[in-house]
Amino acid sequence: MIDWFDARTLAHDTGLAVARTAESVPLADAAGRTLAGALHSLVPLPGCSSSAMDGWAVAGDAPWRLGAPIFAGDAPGLDPLLPGTARAIATGGPVPHGTRGVLRSEHGTTRPGPETLLLETNGRAKPGEPRDGENIRLRGEETGVEERVLAAGSILTPPRIALAAVTGHDLVDVTVPPAVDVLLLGTEVVGSGLPRPGEVRDAYSPQFPALLGSMGLRFEDLRRAPDDLDATVDAIQAGDSPLLISTGGTARGPADHVRAALDRLGATLVIDGVNMRPGHPIMLARLADGRLMLCLPGNPLAAMVGLLSVGASLVDGLLGRPLGRLGHVPLAADVANLGTHTRLVAYRHGDEGAVPTPHQASGMLRGLAEADGVAVIPPGGAIAPNVVRTLPLPW
Repeated sequence: MIDWFDARTLAHDTGLAVARTAESVPLADAAGRTLAGALHSLVPLPGCSSSAMDGWAVAGDAPWRLGAPIFAGDAPGLDPLLPGTARAIATGGPVPHGTRGVLRSEHGTTRPGPETLLLETNGRAKPGEPRDGENIRLRGEETGVEERVLAAGSILTPPRIALAAVTGHDLVDVTVPPAVDVLLLGTEVVGSGLPRPGEVRDAYSPQFPALLGSMGLRFEDLRRAPDDLDATVDAIQAGDSPLLISTGGTARGPADHVRAALDRLGATLVIDGVNMRPGHPIMLARLADGRLMLCLPGNPLAAMVGLLSVGASLVDGLLGRPLGRLGHVPLAADVANLGTHTRLVAYRHGDEGAVPTPHQASGMLRGLAEADGVAVIPPGGAIAPNVVRTLPLPW
C-alpha cells in the first residue's frame, strides 16, 4: 500500500508511458480536447501597430490639422503622419508612421480652422497627453511569429480555442481519446428498477459514460460479471480497449476475485492499495496484453474518490497532460483523521470556508452528490481555519 500522493504520481507516470496518437480537428470541434503538441503563432499579434481605442492619431503638438480618418481593417498606409497633423482613428485601426500617440476621443475637441478642422485637447486631457506611444498596441506585442502560445498537453478551453484562431490556425492537432471499457462486478448489483433486499442498484452505468467522457476518455463498452473467479477472468479478457475500469471485487473477502483473476492472467500490479480512506483497496494493473486495468472498490463513494484520485491522474498521463494540480480551501470546521492515511472528505463552500457534507460513509453517495469539492485531509486531521488541499472535480 502506497501513499496517496505517490499513487497519483505513479498513475500519471504509468499513463505517460503509453504511446499516444494524434488527429487534426477543426477549431469548432476542439473544445475539451488535449493538444498533442505545442501550438505556435503563425502571425504576429497584432499584425501591425494599431490604436487601442477610438480617438485621433497625432504627431507633434496641438493644435493639429485633421486629415482623413482611419478605420479598423484598413491596410497600413505608407505616408507618415507629419508633425502638427492628426487623423481620426477607430479601435484596431493601423497607426501611421510618425504617430506620437492616440488621443482618446473624449479628451479632444475639434474647431474650424483656416483650411480644415483643427483638433485640440480639452479639460479631460492631462498635460502632455497623449504621451509617446500612449494608446498604441505595438505590432507583435502579444505574440511574435512562431512564438509558442500553448504548451503540449493543454486542454483546449474556449479562450484557448480563440487564441488558436487569432494566431492563424484553422486546425489543431489533438490527442485521440483513449478508449475505455467498464466492468461492473457483483452478483448483488441490479441495473434497473427497485432492488430487492440484499440487492443494490448499479450506481455506475448511468454516470460513467458522461463522466469518463468529461475526463477525456472515449467510452466503448460496459459489461457485468457475477462474483465468480472464472466469470471475472472471462470478463477481463473480453475487451480490447487500452483501458479497463472495474468496480468491486478488490478487497480480500470471500466474494472478491479481482486479485486472483489478475494473477491468473499474468498481470503486473503497478499499484496494490493506497493509504487513503475511503478507497484504500484500489489497484492499477498492467495486463499481459499491454492493457491497463484500474480496479476500483465496489462501495460508491470509495470508487468515486478512487477514480478522482488515481483514475484522473492516470487519464492525465494517457492524454499527455500534466498531472492535475490540487486546489486549496480554508476549513470552516475541524475535520478529524485519527489514522495514518489520507482522508478524502466531500465539502460544501460556506461563508467562512469548507464545511464537510453529511453522509460520507464509503457506501454512501449523498455527501458527494451535495458537495462542491473534495478536501484532502492529512493524517492527524486539520483544524479550522487552516487551508487544506482539494481534488479537482471533472464536473
